Amino acid sequence: MLHRQPTVEEMQSALEATRLSPAEHFAQMVRDGIIDNEGRVTKLVGGDAEPEPGARRPSHQSGNNGIAG
Repeated sequence: MLHRQPTVEEMQSALEATRLSPAEHFAQMVRDGIIDNEGRVTKLVGGDAEPEPGARRPSHQSGNNGIAG
């Protein structure tokens, strides 16, 4: 089955729709357990800091709506 390649305009629109403000991105990384509230990398992803209570291990579908970053 052949799949249509998205246009540049479609890709730009998708990127714009998923952009977070710096504060929202920071909060998302804390929720995903990537960093703690001080911005230190957590043990969940190879750092030294403890994740915040309730943080969950990041997945490929978390963060910027699935966009790796």
